[in-house]
Amino acid sequence: MVILLKIETILVCKFRCNLIQSFSIIVYIFLLFVPFSAVGQKQILSGVVKNTEGIAIPYANVTVKNVKNFAIKFTQTNANGKYTVELTTSEMQAVLTIEASSLGYKSELQNFVKDRDEYNFILSQEALNLKEITIKSKPQISVNQDTLSYNVSSFARVEDRSIGDVIRRLPGLAVAESGQISYNGKIISNLFIQGDDLMDGRYGLATKAIDKNIIKSIDVIENFQPLNVLKNKVFTDDVAINLILKDEKSIKLAGQSSIGGGLPHQYIGAIDLMMFNKKLKFLNSFKANNIGEDLKAELTPLGNAGLVSDIKNSKPDNILSIGTTGNPDLPKNNFYFNNSQLLNLNNLVNLKQDWQLKSNFQAFIDKNNSAYSNELAHYLNGDTVTYNEAQSVKNKPYGFNSSLSIMANKATYFFNNKLSVNFNGNKTESILSFNSRNITQELNTSNINIANDLSYTPLIKNSKNILDFRWTFNYFNNPQSLTIEPGLNSDLFNQYVPYLSSRQQLAIPTYSSNVTAAYRVFNSSFMQQNYQFGLFNEQQKFSSDLYLKQITNEETAYQGDFGNDLTWHRDKIFAAPNYSINRSNWRATLSLPLTPQLITYWQDNYSVNKRIKNIFASPNINFTLNLNPEDYLSIGYNFDHNFGNIASVFRGVVLGNYRSVYANSSDLQQQTISSVTSGFYFKRSIIMLFASASINYDRVAANTISSSELSENIQRRVFLPYPNTQTSLKFNTDFSKYFLAINTTVSLHASFSTSNFSQLINSQLFPFRNKGVFVSSKIDTKLFNVLTLRAESSGSWLSSSQLSATTNGLLIKNFSKQLYQSLNVGYSPLNNIFFNLTGNYIYGHQANTNDINYTFVDLNSRFKLVKWRTDLEFQISNLANIKKYEIFHLSANQFYVSSYELRGRMVLLKATFNL
Repeated sequence: MVILLKIETILVCKFRCNLIQSFSIIVYIFLLFVPFSAVGQKQILSGVVKNTEGIAIPYANVTVKNVKNFAIKFTQTNANGKYTVELTTSEMQAVLTIEASSLGYKSELQNFVKDRDEYNFILSQEALNLKEITIKSKPQISVNQDTLSYNVSSFARVEDRSIGDVIRRLPGLAVAESGQISYNGKIISNLFIQGDDLMDGRYGLATKAIDKNIIKSIDVIENFQPLNVLKNKVFTDDVAINLILKDEKSIKLAGQSSIGGGLPHQYIGAIDLMMFNKKLKFLNSFKANNIGEDLKAELTPLGNAGLVSDIKNSKPDNILSIGTTGNPDLPKNNFYFNNSQLLNLNNLVNLKQDWQLKSNFQAFIDKNNSAYSNELAHYLNGDTVTYNEAQSVKNKPYGFNSSLSIMANKATYFFNNKLSVNFNGNKTESILSFNSRNITQELNTSNINIANDLSYTPLIKNSKNILDFRWTFNYFNNPQSLTIEPGLNSDLFNQYVPYLSSRQQLAIPTYSSNVTAAYRVFNSSFMQQNYQFGLFNEQQKFSSDLYLKQITNEETAYQGDFGNDLTWHRDKIFAAPNYSINRSNWRATLSLPLTPQLITYWQDNYSVNKRIKNIFASPNINFTLNLNPEDYLSIGYNFDHNFGNIASVFRGVVLGNYRSVYANSSDLQQQTISSVTSGFYFKRSIIMLFASASINYDRVAANTISSSELSENIQRRVFLPYPNTQTSLKFNTDFSKYFLAINTTVSLHASFSTSNFSQLINSQLFPFRNKGVFVSSKIDTKLFNVLTLRAESSGSWLSSSQLSATTNGLLIKNFSKQLYQSLNVGYSPLNNIFFNLTGNYIYGHQANTNDINYTFVDLNSRFKLVKWRTDLEFQISNLANIKKYEIFHLSANQFYVSSYELRGRMVLLKATFNL
């Protein structure tokens, strides 16, 4: 409370200071016209406020106090640390003291001497922890060291349905379209419910399903350390969110179920059941719909899967596909013709003696259709290669995720073992028109991933030191099969002999093991030490075969090469000493990993037998300066090595899709990556103001370059041994403020990026330089207690330049801009009636093409039957019945225009029953 009063005094004094400074100007002008003898009755005090290093402290507070310790005069130092303050005759006769203070420094007091005019101050630094600061006028927000708590009842509105609706409008927090949450520009590591990671990193369902009325506060924890054995010992810069329950002892079952139908042929059904208490937590859900709602998004990992960071062990991507056009930049419910079902089960039990058992299970099936057309033109020196295609696609994706973990998170040790088994895949059929030729395709893909992750971190007896042990084992496979009919490009695949169809099969089974051990030393109060050792093993097989169905219906193997039966082994040992110094106002970390590595891969048919030995260092350094208890500046440098994988060294031809062929003729790609990052993070929690700015520079140097050979009907890609350097620079800034007087949250984001890279197309080198500016804003307010407004706007300006490979002069430059605006108006004449009208406007401009303009309007109304705990909802989507959406993109050497089929107008009536 003392600190709170002090802060309030400073804020008031700042306001008074501005008035005093303005008034002083008027007084000064007046004094020019009075007798000189009157001026002589004043005394002007002056001086400089510095720190112990002799550096001036700008905007420090200088206060003149009387014998009762009441402030009678107040001012602030200027940018050079200087100040002046004027005393009257009567004030000079009193017993006075002069105090200099600044946030993060110890205040200094000097006694006033009548004949002395100069008072200089030297302030020593002092770390200040804010103790439980609370604003009593709503909305409530409180700060306790590294935890910022938002009182839910203060920010929630009657029309909110879930805790996610509240999170979206909190100052400092932002929610991406994927559901991922960030705080003051930083992506959160995870979302917890009363300290427990129930969702295993897939927290998208939790923010949608959990009722705001069962949550007391939303806690944002900076420098989050989830392991109790490492708390107050090992610093992290992670940010996490913890949902604090109103009643942790409740055994009441909560949730909701909904059912609905509409036109044309729409249905929706869902049930969410949950219970959260100290011993048992579960959130189980079943959903089904064909209204364009993307249920698979709830399977996406948005945070760490567990209390320890995920190990970065990339798995081979699918190589085969049926097309090359992505989704439009629209909300998915506009173009997603689905029929989806999802079962999502999450259960957690806290056992005796701090042990915890958790299971997570998801099963997903879907049938969806899409249709699009695309025209792509490549502009080359003296030539243009154009691809025209129109495709209708039927997808049948499926997924199965399961994990079982047991954990003990104690002050003396941490133990966790997690077993996970995941399957997912897709069965796809498409009818395609490509350059006026009709083609049918069938693609079957499936992925299996089995992993076990074991962690053990004990505190050594009779010591402050800690051991770390972790072992992960993983098996992964991704069999793929693509059939294309009729046979294409007989000159390339079948010695100019026509054939009926082609069938490409491919699989990359992978076994990997990663064992790490670390010894953490805490004997020194000056420096923390962590010595980590590890062993990584990876074994892979790249198997692919291309079969051609001849006119005689006989299926023969492609004769142009031997196919692929490539074996790959990667073994590396790493030693990483890590040092950390954590002082009151600054922190520095240094990591010096040293990694000997052996990569071998071979296939006798191509006389390929490579054995690559490397030993490389990847230093990482980070420095953080705490400017005061809430603001800090960070800067970091990282140097790393990246090596290609088995998918970059196979020699046999792979038919990736109807117009793409892949092969390689170079050795393993090797990259060195230099990264510099810097960020400034500013917040004033008491007045709910948050801001950040960051800059990132990356330089990637590789020994190979991707080369594309374009012809009329096919594109071939190979990696060639050619030095290749890419650079990128990106600047981001974020601002968020809650204005208490008008109940409004304002958020701003801006970014600028530039990149330089080269492409090798038809044996010609094309250097490129791309620049982009992105700006977005959001305003959320409530007026007259019945009207809500949420306005969002974003704009992007992109330029792409093609340079001369010899002179680096500008050859071609193209520019495009896009504007997106959204306005949501909510009206609630009564506490149980809600109306929402949403409009989305999209504008695009590109030189030498027609502008694009689209406006989408949705209407939603909801009526709450309080007595029956039921909501009735009526909604109309896409009122304008837009059924076609066209976008374009023009770069320095490419132009494409894509047209998508949309769902059109939809009408839905839904009833939701609340438990």
